Amino acid sequence: MSQQIYIINAALAVLLLLLALCAGFLSGSLALRKTVDSLQRGSIATLALLGVMTLIAIGKVTMLIATYSYRSWFVLDSALLFLTLIMAPTAAIAFFSLPRLLQLAKLQPRDAGKPVSRTKRRAASEVGLVVPIQVLVIEALLYAAINIFPLGMALRKEVLVVGLLVLMSPAVLIWRQSIRRRRIHRDDGTSTIHFIKRVVFITMAFMLLAFGIIHTMNNAKTLSEPAERDETLQLSVSPAFPGK
Repeated sequence: MSQQIYIINAALAVLLLLLALCAGFLSGSLALRKTVDSLQRGSIATLALLGVMTLIAIGKVTMLIATYSYRSWFVLDSALLFLTLIMAPTAAIAFFSLPRLLQLAKLQPRDAGKPVSRTKRRAASEVGLVVPIQVLVIEALLYAAINIFPLGMALRKEVLVVGLLVLMSPAVLIWRQSIRRRRIHRDDGTSTIHFIKRVVFITMAFMLLAFGIIHTMNNAKTLSEPAERDETLQLSVSPAFPGK
């Protein structure tokens, strides 16, 4: 049972991280879209990714409730990590990013073929839209690291403190996005740095997926070995005590 729970937790953590990376990449590049139609499609795609992440979060909470009686301390620890690292930035997204994304997704179809105006580009690069999703990416990375690498309780608490500090200090992201928003009219998205970002994003996504699968299966195999040894020991000892 513990092996199955570990595999499911690690798989969900990796999936959430991949979706968060995609959402962060899309939301950060909305202001670089060329046409209104492209901006609308990007907003809808970002909303879809956030919706899928919400469904996964609901499934995660359901699993925590279902496994509470199995190992209550493990469930409470996982719930604390999940609520702190995933649900808190998700609530910020629902409050700040979601209304702005809905506005961009409801742009008038008659303007679909027109170039994106400076006003719309600035609206797509607002701090309230982009920064909460960027914070979620950081927190999802930390959450995936905790679930993929089995840690002792002491280390898990230390990592949780780090996560709280990251969650409580988005000042750098706000400062960076504020500067970017003021200069967005001079950025057409065709510079070398944007090409490098896209290559790094795609490479990181594939590496995370491969590493998460390989490392999770290796750890699951390691967890199953003690259980197999215990079962073998019980079988070897039980014949000596037929009356038990």
